[in-house]
Amino acid sequence: MVTQNKIPIIIDIPKEEALAFDTHIREYRNKYISSSDKIVELVFNTNKKEYLELINSKKASEFINVLRESAWQEFLKEEVEFNAKLMRDLHKLIHTPREILNILVNNNIVEKQGDELFESIKELCGEYAGRIFPYLYKLSLSNTQSRRSRAGKTFEAIIYKVYDLLDYKFDSQGKVGRKIFDEVGLGKKVDSILPGINEFNKRRNKTIIGTMKTSLRERWQEVAEEIERTKIPEIHLLTADEDISSSKASEMSKHNIVVVTFDWVSDSIKLKSSKNIISFEEYLFDEIPAIFEYWK
Repeated sequence: MVTQNKIPIIIDIPKEEALAFDTHIREYRNKYISSSDKIVELVFNTNKKEYLELINSKKASEFINVLRESAWQEFLKEEVEFNAKLMRDLHKLIHTPREILNILVNNNIVEKQGDELFESIKELCGEYAGRIFPYLYKLSLSNTQSRRSRAGKTFEAIIYKVYDLLDYKFDSQGKVGRKIFDEVGLGKKVDSILPGINEFNKRRNKTIIGTMKTSLRERWQEVAEEIERTKIPEIHLLTADEDISSSKASEMSKHNIVVVTFDWVSDSIKLKSSKNIISFEEYLFDEIPAIFEYWK
């Protein structure tokens, strides 16, 4: 193997290259990873009959859980392709990885054949990966952040898919724009309103104001602050979080937060007596229809 002093040793990525790499990560991610809406639609259409049977049987919790898991697996597959394509092209995009690769190739591949070539390629791959590790680490951090954002967007896309399947009219920030929500005094914590903004302006206590969070932890307090700021009567917090304590449920109840979750969570022994913890089934097939009946 080539001696170490001939190969650049990278501990921290040079500033200009770090900025360029960030740009390439965004570009490649946008190019090779589909939006949450598209992935949810793709997965739904792949097993359309099965998903429609779940909704028609009012098994909303199962529908959301299965579609969410399938959409996540599809995203991970696309992320693998994104990682591979970006790292394949890294030497074309960034100077230092190109310099490292050129030195390794010239010293280990040229004029070699057969088993010797095979062994050299294996050694080169390991050496190259180790030498450019700061770039791999930066990509890993970016992927971690992207996954957190993606989980929330996928959950939101699934809920909106359910609304569409049940023919429920709604306005979301993604549909009508953040500005429209700001104009009626609602901040970024509110994701949607059923039936919509017009109905909210006429009689807000006859609408369903919704926010979505895959994980509650302490973030539900942001929702409580939004209720206090906007003076809305209550908010429905839709979540995929299955770890909800009775004490947290009680605290959220004091802030007029109705938590919508899987039926096996809402029906659990520790939460069954919490009136502000309801299932997706109760929310979709009881509460929303009651609101829509009023506007008829």
